[in-house]
Amino acid sequence: MTSPKHFALAPLAAGLLSFALVPQAGAQPTTAPRISAQPATAGPAGGAVNCNAPFGWWESPNLNPIFPANKPPPGPTDCDFQIWSWTAFVHWMQNDPRTGKPAFLNLPTPDDLASGDPARMRAAPRALVLKPRNQKPKSLSEIQQAGSGGVLVDQSGRAVYYATHMDPVYFATAQQYYGAANYAKAPPATPFPVNATVFKTAWRIVQPNAIPTDAYSTQATIALLESDGQGGLRTSGQTQNATVALVGVHVVGVVQDHPEFLWATFEQTNNAPDLPPNVQPGSSDPVSSRSFTFYRANTPANASNQMPTSYTIDPATQAISPVTNAFRQFAWGGATPDRVQDITSSNKNFQDHIRGGGAKSIDQVFANYVMHGTVWILANTLQPGDGNLDTQAIGSPSLASSVMETFVQGAGTNCFSCHNTSGGSGYPGKDINLSHVILGSLAPNPELLRARR
Repeated sequence: MTSPKHFALAPLAAGLLSFALVPQAGAQPTTAPRISAQPATAGPAGGAVNCNAPFGWWESPNLNPIFPANKPPPGPTDCDFQIWSWTAFVHWMQNDPRTGKPAFLNLPTPDDLASGDPARMRAAPRALVLKPRNQKPKSLSEIQQAGSGGVLVDQSGRAVYYATHMDPVYFATAQQYYGAANYAKAPPATPFPVNATVFKTAWRIVQPNAIPTDAYSTQATIALLESDGQGGLRTSGQTQNATVALVGVHVVGVVQDHPEFLWATFEQTNNAPDLPPNVQPGSSDPVSSRSFTFYRANTPANASNQMPTSYTIDPATQAISPVTNAFRQFAWGGATPDRVQDITSSNKNFQDHIRGGGAKSIDQVFANYVMHGTVWILANTLQPGDGNLDTQAIGSPSLASSVMETFVQGAGTNCFSCHNTSGGSGYPGKDINLSHVILGSLAPNPELLRARR
């Protein structure tokens, strides 16, 4: 792993979205003023001949995420959204020279926010801790997936763990409205500010003597699991140090005129197969003749992406049964062919540059991650109390990760199916409801809990 020599990475925590070709002066980068992009009145067209970062971006200080400025109507193109996703991914996957690890691992987590400890709330080097939490409204547990609450079990019988990492802009807003009393003070139409960025990550346990060469791996403290006696899993109260490999990343951020966040998903290239176009999810036909990290060769489609009704676990080995066989129902989230061209073109351009060592600040292993799409809605149309954002999705309207939304894939199901501005039991519709970090801080409705007994 090569340490960067010509990049000032200390300001990474700022998560800036501006772009400027300015020579670095000392340790502080110079950035251009943030200029608003023109609102689009319709969904941008895809099909760019070559969807790539602009000339000079790879040589710019910090490799800041970029989104277009001063574009005349109809505004940003489909390619612009894909480029934001890739540049945000590259920006935060850069190595922090203090640790030699990707900078996103320095970002505070929801547990750090809940701790109330100022030292834990700063963006600074920290240990990666993965442990299950109690489910809260619209929250994501570190072993349970969004939407379904299911547990993804890899081919070695180990649970996949999840984590959330908040950049300082996102964290400041989440902190401001964290907890019932603070949440109540938020006006319904209060959005997260431009530059707010959050990462949802998925990690598999690496088996002894099986360190992957095609995925980023690191050390983490994980909570050990046990049976809850009712077919479910719970923490045992014990922890263990483990080597974990990054298998999926949601890159989520606010850009000018898009307070709904742009939602992009990246996966390690060997995670799972795509469902062939001529095979239905309920078919007895196999999805693929070869094995993947989360799929055994020749497993029928109707035996894949299945959430079991119960699990068994060996407390000593942590082996869980049954294992999950997974596939992606829509390779590029159901994007139209011209938009698929933008996605695949940007993938090739960014992967080739990383693989070729063109940026010394990012490990070449990240060339083994592929973006499967980005989703957003029309500019400046976000409204509080809207539970139908998924029907307004642009880009990849059926976007899902094989390792984060394994059990809830389907036509028209996307990130906005769970992340929207609708109200729920005990809380009203607000723009900040897009954040499950904030909603997870609200106490469950006592009447609802009694009704569920």
